[in-house]
Amino acid sequence: MPTDQTPDQNNLQTEVEQDFAELEKAGKRGLLGRFNTRFNDALQNSRGTERQRDAVKEIAESPNVSADDLAIRRARNVSLQKMVIPEGVIIEGSLTGGSDTEISGKIEGNITVEGRLFLGASALVSGNVRAGSCQVEGLVEGRVECSDTLELSKSGRLNADVIAGKRINIAGQVYGNVTTPGVLRLAEGGRIEGDVRTRSLTMEEGATLNGLCAMRAPAQRSAK
Repeated sequence: MPTDQTPDQNNLQTEVEQDFAELEKAGKRGLLGRFNTRFNDALQNSRGTERQRDAVKEIAESPNVSADDLAIRRARNVSLQKMVIPEGVIIEGSLTGGSDTEISGKIEGNITVEGRLFLGASALVSGNVRAGSCQVEGLVEGRVECSDTLELSKSGRLNADVIAGKRINIAGQVYGNVTTPGVLRLAEGGRIEGDVRTRSLTMEEGATLNGLCAMRAPAQRSAK
């Protein structure tokens, strides 16, 4: 049957048909499977030799393991990275993390961090704060609890009660009660408007404490 196509058009059509034919053959041989294998290899290589794991091999060795279980396994082997909330970012809601966290933005909710928490000079927190240890250079409107230490810089301000398990260093302003079974240091220029309960208190010249102070020595161990 005669056609109006030129020789060049016929050649182009032939090349296209050949390309589709090759793709069809590749698909029959498992093109998607080979792509997934290459993608998996690239993903494993990016994690370093110490943590390379073959997903296909793992599934073959444990056929009852689902894809979700495999993802959870890998997530446990990934080291936690530092979380950073930069200045200008506003989060409406609570924030929870297991790694060290640095915040310079605004958090309209509670903060819970298992590691170390740093609140920059521009940080504004309108909820309660719980962390392993904390350094505050900004403003916190809620209660602050640290299992280890709390550092309040000169620019920092806390408008609620403060509790720390081992040590509290205050160079800024606290408008609330301060409690620690460890050591409380009130630096020059530091200010506490509230009651203090601590085992040991160091108050430098130029510091201000407007409230009651109760100090108790460590409990004596009973003789065996």
